[in-house]
Formats: sequence, C-alpha cells, structure tokens
Amino acid sequence: MSISNAERWLELCEKQAQLVEGLSKTFPQRCQQHHSLSSSWRELADKIARDNKEFGD
Repeated sequence: MSISNAERWLELCEKQAQLVEGLSKTFPQRCQQHHSLSSSWRELADKIARDNKEFGD
C-alpha cells in the first residue's frame, strides 16, 4: 500500500521546481535564490518518494 496522493505531490514538486527555475530568465539577479528554492522542492519530492516507498513496504 502506498500514500494515495504521493504521485500527485511528486508531480507538483517538480512543477514548482521548474517554475522557480524559469524565474531566473526574468530575474537573473535572483538565480542563486531560485536554484536554492528549486532544490528544496526536489528534496521534498525525494522525501515523499522515500516515505511512500517505506509506507508501501
């Protein structure tokens, strides 16, 4: 059994990461902050995937 909406959360996290990265085109002076924020979204996705896998075992 897995967490019912984990797949959707993974999709949302990736979309958020891509959205934030895209802001660097408009606001290049914030590139470092965008990278940090997008990395945080991807770390959250990794945690969700790990937790979902453990929950499913």
